[in-house]
Amino acid sequence: MELLNVICKEKRIKLKNGKECILKSPEVCDAENLIKYLKQISEETAYMLRYPEEVIMTISDEEKFIKLVKESQKSIMISAFIDDELVGNASVSAIGDGIKVSHRASFGIAVIEEAWGLGIGKTLMIEILECAKKAGFEQVELEVVSVNHKAITLYERFGFKKYGTRENGFKLKDGSYYSDDLMMKVL
Repeated sequence: MELLNVICKEKRIKLKNGKECILKSPEVCDAENLIKYLKQISEETAYMLRYPEEVIMTISDEEKFIKLVKESQKSIMISAFIDDELVGNASVSAIGDGIKVSHRASFGIAVIEEAWGLGIGKTLMIEILECAKKAGFEQVELEVVSVNHKAITLYERFGFKKYGTRENGFKLKDGSYYSDDLMMKVL
């Protein structure tokens, strides 16, 4: 299966609070904002894969990553901006390079706490799933911390189904664990 290169063209949406949000594929000039955003979301919730101090990429590293995603036929990223501040991001990328898994994509999404409840997560979900379908993916998969009920509810609303649980998938600094649920949606 050959995948298509999909770039999200700029789209303006009105949020629940009346503010305007711009959705678009990030540009190289957004690298510093992406790093700041990654550190912020990692600080705001224990449900992210990294701690803030583990977000160690340089601006140059992030610029290279953005270029790779933009040129890739296996990755799509959409960022949400309010007043030029990056407040949310969603991405899909191929599970692997092989023909047998080329129909599958992994999915990730996060919104900064200050922008929760404004409809950004829902809008990003709609856009990224549409882009994934346009790119030729047939199913999208994600992993979510089992106690992150808000995220799980959003995913279920969009048709994701749980197909397993990985016990002790996250080990926190204090030695405690979170399990994570494996979810999938057929496009």
